[in-house]
Amino acid sequence: MKARYTFTFFVIFVFFLVTPTEASYPKVMWHAGHVELWDRTDLEGDLSYNWAAEMVSIRQEDGRIRTFSANQVARFGWFDYSQHKLRNFVSLVKPVAADKDITNQVFYEICLDGSLAVVRRLRQSHGLLKRLLSHPAHATDQPVLTQNTDLFDYFVYDAGHLLALDRFYPDIYEPLMTAYKKELHHYTLTHNINDRILAGRLVLIDRYNWFVQHDSKAASVKSVADAPN
Repeated sequence: MKARYTFTFFVIFVFFLVTPTEASYPKVMWHAGHVELWDRTDLEGDLSYNWAAEMVSIRQEDGRIRTFSANQVARFGWFDYSQHKLRNFVSLVKPVAADKDITNQVFYEICLDGSLAVVRRLRQSHGLLKRLLSHPAHATDQPVLTQNTDLFDYFVYDAGHLLALDRFYPDIYEPLMTAYKKELHHYTLTHNINDRILAGRLVLIDRYNWFVQHDSKAASVKSVADAPN
């Protein structure tokens, strides 16, 4: 009898927590953009992305709404006026946690492009209560969600591998960025960059990409100048 009352109380407790949450589902935001399918078909329309469902929806001129997964879409993007920047997403191969020999396609947002690209995806929540009170509607792309960096996992994408930014020095800086170690160290000191936090690491990777691009342009100019007449 006591167990039954305990269960009933728990159900009522969850109901009262979930009810106001459902009533405050965020409004779906649409952005004019494009979707490129794996067969190179390019679709234009209003886009909306759900991070939890990992599905992108496109509302076309005729009013039809079509929804695609990362197994169907190679990339998509739009200009986000709320953040005043172009946002691009790409479908990448991700190993399945239970079996690393099995992979699937997953959407990642591109945060930095260049020699070392930085991508991110929504961090998966854990715990019974979070699963009970969560709803995919809360993962619709919106400023409140996307501007909270604590909700995302960040990676450097290099040669087909995803390297977690949490292991910045052993997995990213030491093996990949030391060609400009002296320049990056000087840049860190002169600009007082904290390379222990995400923002500082993104700045250093962006600066590294600048060095690589600058040297590539210099080499290209030199090769043309030195070419025989």
